[in-house]
Amino acid sequence: MVDQPQQADQRSFVRRRAVPLLAAATLTSIFVAAYFAGQTHALRQANQATTAQAAASGADLPSGLKLPTLDATAAFSSEKFSMATGFVSANAEGLFVLDHNSGLLQCSVMYPRLGQFLGLFVVNVHDALGTGKGAEYMMMTGLVDMPSSNSNPLASSVVYVLNTTTGMYACYYIPFNRTMMNSNKPQQGNLVLLATGSADPVVDRDAIR
Repeated sequence: MVDQPQQADQRSFVRRRAVPLLAAATLTSIFVAAYFAGQTHALRQANQATTAQAAASGADLPSGLKLPTLDATAAFSSEKFSMATGFVSANAEGLFVLDHNSGLLQCSVMYPRLGQFLGLFVVNVHDALGTGKGAEYMMMTGLVDMPSSNSNPLASSVVYVLNTTTGMYACYYIPFNRTMMNSNKPQQGNLVLLATGSADPVVDRDAIR
C-alpha cells in the first residue's frame, strides 16, 4: 500500500517535467524550421536576381535563343522648340529639331562610323501648316515601309508635326541615301511633304452614308 502512493508521485513528477521538455522541443523545432525556410527563401531570391541579371545582359542563354529588344524613339516639346529622334536606317538615327517661331524643321543625321552629323534635311512647316501669333507645335516620328531605291532614297522614319493652335498636322519623309552614308559622303536636301490632315475635320455626312 505504501508503494502505490510513491509510484503515483513519481508518475506525477515525470509528467510535470515532461511537459516543459516537450514544449521546449516543439519551440526548438519551430525555430529550426523557420530558419531553414528563411534561408531557402533567401537563396531562391538570390538565384532569381542572378537569373534576371544574366537575362538582362544576355549571358548564359541557350544556343540560338535571343531576348527581344526594344527600339524606342523620343520626343519633347517646349515653348520655343520641339525635338524628336527617329531611325533613318538600321544603323543611323536622325535628330529632328523644330523652331516654333521660324517654322524651320531640321533633321540632322549622325554617321555612326565617323561620329559626325553629315546628313542634313530641312523644311519650313509654315508652308503646310500656316503660321500665326502664338502658334505652338508638337512633333513625333514614326516608322514607314515604302519602297526605296538609289534614285528614290527613303529613310526608315517619317516625322509628324502638329500645329496645336489650328489642329492641322503634316507628315514628312526624309530622302536619306544609305549608300552615301556607307561611303562616308555628306548629304543634304529637303524634307518632303507626304500628307496633311486636321485633328478636327469637318465630317461630310452625305459622303459616309
